[in-house]
Amino acid sequence: MLQADAEQIFDAKCAMCHTKTMPTDRANMFAPPLMGVMRHVKMAYPNKEDAVNFMVDYVQNPTKEKSICMPQKIAKFGLMPSQKGNITPEELKEVAEWMFDNFPPANFVGRGMKNRPTFSSFDTNGDGKITPKEFTAFQNAHMQSRMGQRGQMKNSNGMMSTRKNRSSFTDFDLNNNSVITKDEFLKVRAKKQAARAKAGYPMYNAVNALSFESIDKDSNGKITLDEFNNRYNF
Repeated sequence: MLQADAEQIFDAKCAMCHTKTMPTDRANMFAPPLMGVMRHVKMAYPNKEDAVNFMVDYVQNPTKEKSICMPQKIAKFGLMPSQKGNITPEELKEVAEWMFDNFPPANFVGRGMKNRPTFSSFDTNGDGKITPKEFTAFQNAHMQSRMGQRGQMKNSNGMMSTRKNRSSFTDFDLNNNSVITKDEFLKVRAKKQAARAKAGYPMYNAVNALSFESIDKDSNGKITLDEFNNRYNF
């Protein structure tokens, strides 16, 4: 099947919800635009075959556990309904391959992401693909840079405070068994939030804080070090 045919299938069966361009009026959006969707897909599945397999499965059998988008997106748009009966697995595969090959464009910057990395930021050798090695290398460098830039912040009294005590894996692993249970996660988070509130720090993002389930990618009731370190990759 030609790319033009795959795009026609997308236009007929997918574009009613997932627009190919960023709309100027976001009030009537039914789902995230295709550019944003594919940015998250490629971050989670940089290998084309893995990405296509994920999309084919997810579109037919969507669940919150499988989702790679940010939790607030599901809260806003709801979980995508299964498309079984609307599009065949063969059509899905062709459309998914076309999506992977064409989205997002190299210069894509999502809403509110002016200073955040684009696809080309990860694709350091410019070959149109993000390898696990490229992804990990850029992520580590980017996080180190952010830690340096955000080394200080103001509390509600205008006082400056360093972020040396930013949460680490060991903060949550209370019994030092190399995994974090939900009980440990909630207990430590509640303690840290209470301490910040008492100190007068603003709680800007408390409502959007990542849930235990969104970090526990394999849904086994335990967060590993790798899952904890990758908790912002949706």
